[in-house]
Amino acid sequence: MFESVTPDPGADGLTRAARIFYVIAALSGIAVVLYLVAAVAGGVFQPFRLIVYGGLGALAYVTGKGIENQRRWAKWMGITLGILELFNLPIGTVIGIAILIYLRRAIKVSSSPAA
Repeated sequence: MFESVTPDPGADGLTRAARIFYVIAALSGIAVVLYLVAAVAGGVFQPFRLIVYGGLGALAYVTGKGIENQRRWAKWMGITLGILELFNLPIGTVIGIAILIYLRRAIKVSSSPAA
């Protein structure tokens, strides 16, 4: 009879998780640029760092797009990246927990039987 005024926690979880991955991708891009500036300014250039920052940024962006499009592989990639993010103390731990919570909400809602 009445429509729910509260947003669907599953869809909301997907949107928020995708946004978190986009922010991680943007921060990784900023880290790449800052690292290149520091290397040009006289620091030591380590290509491994550049590859890691750029690769993780690209992986986070692709995962965010996959989560938006509700791809099955993106769910598992998001969980994996969320667990890896837990080891980045202290801010990464909070980000990792948020990723895991939002993905869990989306998975829980999408796997529940329709009433």
